Amino acid sequence: MVGQPGEKTLPGCANAALVMGRYLEVPVQDDHKMHPNARKNLFRAMKESLGRSQEIYIAAYLRYTGEIKPVTTSGDFTTCGRIIIGLGGENVLETGLTLHHTYGTPLIPGTALKGLASHYCDQVLGDKDKEYKTGGLYHEALFGTTDYSGHIIFHDAWITPSTMPESLQLDVMTPHHGDYYSGKGAPTDCDDPVPITFLSVAGTFHIAVSCDNPEDEDGKKWAAFVFGLLSEALEHWGIGGKTSSGYGRLKRLENVPVPGMGRDGDQVMVAAITGAPANQPRYVRGNIILVTRQEDPRGRDRLYFVADDGIGGFIKSDRLAHLQIGEQTRLKITSILTPPTYVFDDPEQHPPQNTGKKQ
Repeated sequence: MVGQPGEKTLPGCANAALVMGRYLEVPVQDDHKMHPNARKNLFRAMKESLGRSQEIYIAAYLRYTGEIKPVTTSGDFTTCGRIIIGLGGENVLETGLTLHHTYGTPLIPGTALKGLASHYCDQVLGDKDKEYKTGGLYHEALFGTTDYSGHIIFHDAWITPSTMPESLQLDVMTPHHGDYYSGKGAPTDCDDPVPITFLSVAGTFHIAVSCDNPEDEDGKKWAAFVFGLLSEALEHWGIGGKTSSGYGRLKRLENVPVPGMGRDGDQVMVAAITGAPANQPRYVRGNIILVTRQEDPRGRDRLYFVADDGIGGFIKSDRLAHLQIGEQTRLKITSILTPPTYVFDDPEQHPPQNTGKKQ
């Protein structure tokens, strides 16, 4: 980091969680009152980091959702305003935020989703049937006790790649009675408000639940039941901090395709999550681009790769046959077909030929 306090940047950093946890430019004990500028600079660096991590995050998101899709009941939920997960978490700042440790992206932990669904079940369904109350037969079967975890699994909710880059939002709270809150005196009209900046999140999250026995038909029905319960809780109660102030609510997006199903919809699915319009190639013939391997949409086990604009194509290459679904490589576009489909070639298998002409 270079420059003066309030002007420093972190060029090249691509992990917002690392920035938040390690790069506050002034001491935590702020004797010189430099925190306000330092916090703003830190938040700006975090937001910039998200943009740099999108390429690798797309691949990770496709792999994650593709792995859990076959055994889960899932859907995409968009924030109705903003959410704050981990506001009171341990941090170098007064305010925290839960981010994915590896990718530095906003995340809703499965434990938070489970806690919300469990409480909603107890308070709402428990009023009608005591078996749904905490300690009741159904509640314990679904959510467990302190001795065992229950039969329903709540997966971490990852933010979709298309909404991730702009998901961190600068926010502010203004406590008016600091001495009163810290037990040092009574609140008065003469107290000075103290603005505290923090980050909240706006975007779309992929939320999924499953049964610990995915082959059991009754288990699938219970998972679908809990997913519906969780959907109601997210929309009406919200999750995370400051829900009483309107934060934390998410609403399900209906009929949104989910990546990883491995059939004819793969191309449109990848386009949907990356934000690129379907059937609109971003690249031209001759470009060497980063692509992600996906299942053959026609089920023939051929090598099929998708670019970040959602357009896919096939290639014949023994060298690339070892790549697994979700892994990436770079391929050269040799042609673009109609409807838009890329024809790929392996630039390492067929490098440019030396013509022998002098330069």
